[in-house]
Amino acid sequence: MFLISAILFLLLLQLPPERRAEVYIPSVNPHLTEAQYEELVQATIERYGLDKPFYVQYSNWISNLFQGDWGFSPTWKQPVLEGLLRRLPASIELGIFAMVPSLLLAFIFGRVAAKRHNRFSDYAVRLTAFTGWAIPNFIFGLIFMTVFYAWLDWFPAERMSTSVSLIVNSDNFRSYTGFLILDGILNGNYPITWDAIRHLMLPGMTLAIFQWALFVRIMRSSLLEEFKQDYITTARSKGLSERLIMQEHATRNAVLPVIASAGVATSMLFGNVIVVEVLFSFNGVGRWAMQSMQRFDAPVAIGFILLSSAISLLASLGADILFAIVDPRVTID
Repeated sequence: MFLISAILFLLLLQLPPERRAEVYIPSVNPHLTEAQYEELVQATIERYGLDKPFYVQYSNWISNLFQGDWGFSPTWKQPVLEGLLRRLPASIELGIFAMVPSLLLAFIFGRVAAKRHNRFSDYAVRLTAFTGWAIPNFIFGLIFMTVFYAWLDWFPAERMSTSVSLIVNSDNFRSYTGFLILDGILNGNYPITWDAIRHLMLPGMTLAIFQWALFVRIMRSSLLEEFKQDYITTARSKGLSERLIMQEHATRNAVLPVIASAGVATSMLFGNVIVVEVLFSFNGVGRWAMQSMQRFDAPVAIGFILLSSAISLLASLGADILFAIVDPRVTID
């Protein structure tokens, strides 16, 4: 995070001090003259040391970050951290909605493909996984939107319907977690939960295809590699059934590479969520960041990169910890 923040700040320094000073000026009196506005900008530069050496500016910037001051968004007229935290639960909910089914389905289909190696089932899984890996997410998103939204009218776009939005934004609704599925249950308003699930289906499926294609290929290859190990041969020589060998021996070791790749997959997921949220008008942090970048809103862009980097690093750490829990040999080493 230190290296990432230093690189981002070096990029930020490419902007002139006058441009960076606008970040610290939330609102400007429209009646100010041009000379008065220039005086305000110069006062802001002196106050925040925007003309100081790199190490002074960087230390001040890091200090502000730890204090929760991530700058002000001129585009949205609100603090950057407040905007990120307000929209982050929607993106996390979408990511979980995509990641969990992709892992479970990859676990199932990976076992089927490995068990029936070089048969029709194996070829079908491999072909589907290759297609899901090769075709960009937005192509699947357009297909899903055409079929399930335009033709069948099963699953709508955006994050919630207009009627639900009025309830969620009212004083009678209490947001406990920011996740609409959970908050609908905790408020005893199950139509909100159902509405949230319907709106998550299209973007969730679009994100899940890429994740599933990655995990199922890793799971299949890992299982095939485990089948070649001596302990599997020993188990078969002892008369153990293939079902028992698959469940008790091969699968537990084969799942380790999938766990190891989960951290990298989370980084990919957070990158793909931008495209998916823009495509489906899903009001998450990715769509908000993209709209800000299109308007050259540097504070939001840098805040989003910092946030996504932190989430990716935490996901990698979580995958390492889970790897050590599943495989005791890692803890011993």
